[in-house]
Amino acid sequence: MDENRVDQGRKKRIKILFFIITFIFLLLTARLVWIQIINNEEYYNKALKQRMQKLKVDPDRGKIFDTNGKELAVSITSKTVVGLPKQITNPTQTAGKLAAILSTEHKKLVDRLSRDAYAVFLERKVSDQKVKQIEEMNLEGISFIDESKRIYPKDKLASQVLGFVGVDANGLEGIELSYDRQLQGSEGRILTERGASGKMIPESVIDYIPEKNGNNIYLTLNEAIQHSSERELALAAEKYNAEGGTIIIMEPDTGNIISMANYPTYNPNNFSDYNQKHWRNRAITDNYEPGSTFKIMTTASAIEEGVVNQNDVFFDSGQVKVEREFIECWDDDGHGTELFSEVVQNSCNPGFVQVGMRMGKENFYEYIDAFGFGKRTNIELPGEAVGLIPNYDQVGDIELATISFGRGISVTPIQLITAVSAIANDGVLMKPKIIDKITNQKGNIEKEVKPIDIRKVVSSETANKTLKLLENVVSNGTGTNAFIKGYRVGGKTGTAQSYNKKVYDSSFIGLFPVNNPRFVVLVVLYGIDGQTYYASQTAAPLFKKIASDLIRYYKIPSQEKPQKTDKLETVKLANYVGNEKHKTQDKLKNMNLNYKIIGEGEKILNQLPKPGAEVYKNSTVFLFTEQDEIMTSNHKIMTPDFRGMKKKTAEQLAETIGLSLKFQGQTGEVIGQDVDPGIRVDIKETVILKLKG
Repeated sequence: MDENRVDQGRKKRIKILFFIITFIFLLLTARLVWIQIINNEEYYNKALKQRMQKLKVDPDRGKIFDTNGKELAVSITSKTVVGLPKQITNPTQTAGKLAAILSTEHKKLVDRLSRDAYAVFLERKVSDQKVKQIEEMNLEGISFIDESKRIYPKDKLASQVLGFVGVDANGLEGIELSYDRQLQGSEGRILTERGASGKMIPESVIDYIPEKNGNNIYLTLNEAIQHSSERELALAAEKYNAEGGTIIIMEPDTGNIISMANYPTYNPNNFSDYNQKHWRNRAITDNYEPGSTFKIMTTASAIEEGVVNQNDVFFDSGQVKVEREFIECWDDDGHGTELFSEVVQNSCNPGFVQVGMRMGKENFYEYIDAFGFGKRTNIELPGEAVGLIPNYDQVGDIELATISFGRGISVTPIQLITAVSAIANDGVLMKPKIIDKITNQKGNIEKEVKPIDIRKVVSSETANKTLKLLENVVSNGTGTNAFIKGYRVGGKTGTAQSYNKKVYDSSFIGLFPVNNPRFVVLVVLYGIDGQTYYASQTAAPLFKKIASDLIRYYKIPSQEKPQKTDKLETVKLANYVGNEKHKTQDKLKNMNLNYKIIGEGEKILNQLPKPGAEVYKNSTVFLFTEQDEIMTSNHKIMTPDFRGMKKKTAEQLAETIGLSLKFQGQTGEVIGQDVDPGIRVDIKETVILKLKG
């Protein structure tokens, strides 16, 4: 009986074991079916990955050339030091030997050589001298791989324009950044098979996707002119103790940038040795107060709007009051009676205040926008600033007055030269461009960047009038230090004091030849800290040197002298009040007078200057067709300093500028006046003068 029980127990255990083995067999069979049949593709791919190796093929980075095909940025093959930790028996000793040659710290080298990795970078793109020194040591587990290294053959030349690339060949500044994708190209792939040992099987290339080398970029910059600009800018900055400077040279009819220089500069071959502020392209990234150079836009806008003409008469007593503020002229004694052409020539702030007030805020802001201020020019460079235009709703009379002569507004150098180039280009604003064309490695053109005209800002007639006024500035005014004998040069100086600092930004923007402008040149010297800071003393002479280099390089022939200015002829104004405005327009045209109609009415209700006034031809007559005071608020008259004038002289001046007078006394000189000089009065007001006799 005991034996039967033992047999039954043994049979039971055998059955259990059989069921377990059968279950495991079924489980393994199911798993095998899952792997081999149902999910065979996944495991096939995993096996393939173990056998296959993808190798990356880096493309050649494209070159950057100047407009004449001279190399400004190229790539060469450079050695990178690689460590193979599994082949190194003493990482500390090996690191010690390498640290004496490489710039990487000893501790970091030890750490890298001790890692559980097949290969590690020790230092990338080292010099040939370092490679030779390491090779001579014949260190076990130390090898080299080839990598592409960016080189700038001209060192510091145009560094802020070109920018530089990082260690991974990615563009980080300048053209290298903005055109990084074009320059980089696309990497290739090689798919190979390797054996169980991990070594590549000979002739086992399964697939090959060729790399696409980067495109080449041709700039509009001229290497020779760029070199000249940078040289002269550095000399001027050191001479006048300026903390920095910018020069831009533009072709007004194409928008091409021939030169874009900044000081101080840096060498992109070793950019990390320089302060990051030196990398910045101040020609496009920095805002500054343009000062009197902005008067060019005020002039052109006012002429186009019809509120001023070359022979309009102004009076400058040395200051003008706007709201509760007095705005002074740089000449403490003022310029006295002057034509508008002389207002521009003398850079007279009170004169420009009157012009700006005549324009009115709404009209003036439309022109500021049309010239491109307050927005990017979209030049092909990174980091462009937009400038700073006061908020329209917060601009009152005093803000309008200061903007008219370039104070209280900030612009970038590229905005200013683009705007002035529009005046040099018959009033057409062009998009500035620094890229000429893009080619592939075979030299075939991939893209040609053509000139783009943005808009017509002012008429050709207005542009020509403005150019003649700017020529007068250089011939007889504040810009005489920019004068070049035998050449017709126009331009404007600008001096602005930095906020909260006793340093000055001085600038000069000039163009030549005036009769058919080929170049516009902007010179800016930032933060001048010294006795000599006026633009006429600093920026204007620098412009002359740059312009002279351009004349020699491009062999620009000298021009004929401009025709002599016509003699000033006067005409007497009739009383046009009550007349139909259209008939009056024709009469004024026939008298060679400029006119501006204020209001929407059909009949003339008031005029300025007054009836009977002797005015110059090519001056402006204002015809008011509505009585609303708002219509006349922009045309207040700045009271002259009549003191010391004879009665007849005072009467003639008052008639010319449209001011009504009353006299106390009969004869003699004026010894007093009830409205102080520089105070703006309504055209309906009367000023009382006291005579000596």
